[in-house]
Amino acid sequence: NRTVPAIIDISLDLNAKNFHMRSYDGFKKNMEFDVEVIKDYPGGLGQIVRGVHMRLHAGSHIDAPSHMLQGGKDIHEVPLASFVGDAVVADVRHRGGMEPMTVADLEKSVGTVLRPGARVLLRTDVNESYDGSPEWMARSPYIDPPAVDWLGDKGASLVGFDFYHGNGPRDADPAYSTSRHCAE
Repeated sequence: NRTVPAIIDISLDLNAKNFHMRSYDGFKKNMEFDVEVIKDYPGGLGQIVRGVHMRLHAGSHIDAPSHMLQGGKDIHEVPLASFVGDAVVADVRHRGGMEPMTVADLEKSVGTVLRPGARVLLRTDVNESYDGSPEWMARSPYIDPPAVDWLGDKGASLVGFDFYHGNGPRDADPAYSTSRHCAE
């Protein structure tokens, strides 16, 4: 007997009522959904076209290496297989509010099960109160730079997380972000 692995979708729901994009200088629109009837035939037959306007860095998404590293790969250059496969979940829900996730946290949570090539998902549950606000961002932890190095040394092929990537050590360079450090 072969066990069928579970497929778990970790995406946030994406709709205009419960998803709020933070507006930045230079962005002209917030998220908008459109439904347009192109043709309406008797009996309800016809065509309906749906559309959405949003930034690509909204909700659940993947940062291409080029997002953070000059000369890094664009998302279409990263093999799709990189994002599908076995993963381990590191339960670090005890971290939040600008606290670092440390090597000790990761060793305790996934140190005995993490294998080279595995994907690591960091679970903080910070997204349960996601609203895109500066307050939400401040509730997010970050991955301590030595912990990023530990993940690399263990051969993690991907690191996913459910928190704002821009937080970092209090004395970090303003350009620091968890995503940038992981991409390096």
